[in-house]
Amino acid sequence: MKKYLFESTVTIRDFECDMQGVVNNAYYHNLLMQTRTEFLASLGIDRAQWSEELGIDFVVYEAAIQYRSPIQRGETFRSCLNMHREGARYVYLQDFRRESGELCMRARVDVVVGINGKLTRGDYFADYLQGKITIPELTGVTHSSNRMPERLHEVIFDYEMKVRDYECDRFGSATNTFVQHYLEVTRLEFMEEMGETFRKWHDNGVDMMVTKVDLQFVRPMMSAEKFHSLMNIRQEGPRVIFEQEIRRKKDYHICVRAAVEIVGIVNGQLDSEGRCFFHFMQNQVPAWLEGRGKL
Repeated sequence: MKKYLFESTVTIRDFECDMQGVVNNAYYHNLLMQTRTEFLASLGIDRAQWSEELGIDFVVYEAAIQYRSPIQRGETFRSCLNMHREGARYVYLQDFRRESGELCMRARVDVVVGINGKLTRGDYFADYLQGKITIPELTGVTHSSNRMPERLHEVIFDYEMKVRDYECDRFGSATNTFVQHYLEVTRLEFMEEMGETFRKWHDNGVDMMVTKVDLQFVRPMMSAEKFHSLMNIRQEGPRVIFEQEIRRKKDYHICVRAAVEIVGIVNGQLDSEGRCFFHFMQNQVPAWLEGRGKL
């Protein structure tokens, strides 16, 4: 019995990596979508044709990504996929594995089907799949959004940005990859406010490694729209957790909710107690907040 419904092989290129030579966290969205698109093509579905001729689009509503082992430039890995249905959601469970079988990344991506701009139960897609593949239907599963607060109870950092044309898909909305870039930019700007950078930490032997990202895409972020990227931060054991939201500037409506977990790698070894974050979290952040009258 096959372990996965679909598999493909992907080789990482230089421009897909950061300055440390590993795939940027946000770029995984492109690789995940590439595999889903190839899977649909194997079933005879041309996404662009379905959109143009039938008005049917596949919309990512939630994504939960666990980063296990960095993938480096030049590496080839197996991109593996399973899918099941939960009500109106089609849930893709996607793994990236080295040829040795080692798990590098695991993701759950919840997709809903839109017809002419309106979300549906996805029955058209289900009817199309009949006779081609069998998709199990599950109930009672906890979604990533259920593990995130409904809204930030406290905002300690607010960074304003704008969606640019080159960050958008053919519908004029920011791609999932760029949405995660916005969240990362916010964390970088927050660090720089306190005179810190991820590069500075790296040069001192500490790498902040993103291990998990939970995202809920509430509404599209359209080209030229200005938005507030809001953030809070806390530490739980070895993990520093950034709770983040993106809200449109014009009406403050929420577009994205996210929780990003980071651990410290000290001289190549996991800091299992999170000691590398103690001074930052217990001294620098409180002092910074006090200086701005937020404590």
